[in-house]
Order: sequence, then structure tokens, then C-alpha cells
Amino acid sequence: MGHRVKRLLIFLVLVAISLSTIYPLVFMPMSALKGEPEYIGNPYGWPRQPTFDNFVNAWRYGKFGMYLGNSFAVVVAGVVLSWAVCSMAGYALSHMNFRGRRAMFFAILGTMMIAPQVIFIPLHSMLNQLGLINMRIGLVLVYVTLGAPFGTYLMTSYFRGIPKELVEAAEVDGAGHLRILWHVMLPVAKPAIMTLGIFNFLWMWNELLFALLILKDDEVRTLMVGVANLRGQYTTNIPYLSAGLFLAALPVLIVFLIFQTQLTKGMTMGAVK
Repeated sequence: MGHRVKRLLIFLVLVAISLSTIYPLVFMPMSALKGEPEYIGNPYGWPRQPTFDNFVNAWRYGKFGMYLGNSFAVVVAGVVLSWAVCSMAGYALSHMNFRGRRAMFFAILGTMMIAPQVIFIPLHSMLNQLGLINMRIGLVLVYVTLGAPFGTYLMTSYFRGIPKELVEAAEVDGAGHLRILWHVMLPVAKPAIMTLGIFNFLWMWNELLFALLILKDDEVRTLMVGVANLRGQYTTNIPYLSAGLFLAALPVLIVFLIFQTQLTKGMTMGAVK
């Protein structure tokens, strides 16, 4: 009897956690489909007279088309460059012998404990000296730099599980390190690569602080900055803001729903290896 009560309590806790996670996803489109007068009179109920005006206005007057293009440009470039950097670093730390390799690996892991906000001032100063402030490539480099420690750890851990005999066989055939990485390591490490790409996409797409402080002009800002701009100084049109939030969250939901199996597979395979 006690075992059943324990399972019931666990089930109820999990249901409560699930509802708290799902409710915001339901509340956003419900609010976005209401006009502001209806939202004021009925903030939590279903829309009685659904309207898509908030989505149209967010896309047209909120410049969401421009922001969406900027976000895709930054995130795609960041994910691809992160793949390249973390894969090469992971291969070097797992299958190349050089002095200080172990110390370098732990130093990279140590940077994961540093909050990004701590290094913002020197990072901003360096980007300013390089002329990368208000440029999307500057934000891309920041994202790749901040995501490199976790990505390097992930790829290093996965590459270490690949038998050294494969690398040695390729070396006997005369393959260099880049050829081994491209033709031997990366095809085997597809689950880890997909996992790294999904994590980076979700994080880079939702990041706001660095995008807000590095990109000054409206023409180069990302979608999350555009959503933040929908808030007024004194009052906020909640249905209008909800429409913007839903449009910003939609690509993330689509990516997660498509690749959730691959994400889980990549994480579990990496842990086993």
C-alpha cells in the first residue's frame, strides 16, 4: 500500500511539473488570438472572437521578417563554426599526443564555471577594438566562444570512445589528421554532432543579453531583441507581445519536435561511450 501511495505522489508531482511547462505554451497562442479589450476582460479564458491581427502586426510593424532573417544568419553561422571548432579541438584532445593536453582539457572545463556576464566588459572592449561591435559576425564569434567549452567536452568524450585502431589504420594508409577527422571520426560521431548542433541552436536562438548589447542598429538585431522591443515603456500590449513570443518560439519548438529522438539518442550514446 505504501509503495502505491509513493508512486501516486510521484505521478502527481510529475503531472504538476508537466502542466507548469505546458501552460505557457498554451497561454501564448490563446492570448495572441485575442484583441487587447478582450484580453483585459478575459485574460485566462479561451478567445471568444479569435483574430490574427496581432500576428500580422508583429510581422509587419514589428519587423519580425527582418529579425527572423538576422537570427537565422547568426544561428546557422554559429552552429556551423561551433561544429568545426569543437570537432577539431575534440579530436586533438582525444587522439593527438602533445605536452599539456590533459591540463588544457581541464582548463577548458574550468571555463564552464565562469558566468558569461563576468567577462562581458573585457569581451565588449575587445570586440570594440576589433571593430566587431554592431556586426553579426561579432555576435557569432561570441556565441562560438561561449559554447566552445561544452562543445569541446562533448566531442572529446565521444571521440575517446572511438577505437584507436580506426585512427591507426587510417594513419597506416597515409591519412593526415584533417583527413582522419573528416572521413573517420565525424561519420562515426554523428549522434554527438547532432546533439551539439541542437543544443547550440536552442541556446543561440533564445540568447538575449549579448545580442542586445553587441548589436546596436535595428537592421542587424536578432529576433529575441525584436521581441524585447515590443514592450512599451509604461504599458505593454500583452496579446501583441504574446504573438511575438509565439513567433519567436515556433522555430525552437519545430526543431525540438523534429530532432528530440536524435537529441536523446546522442546524449545517451555519449554517456555510454
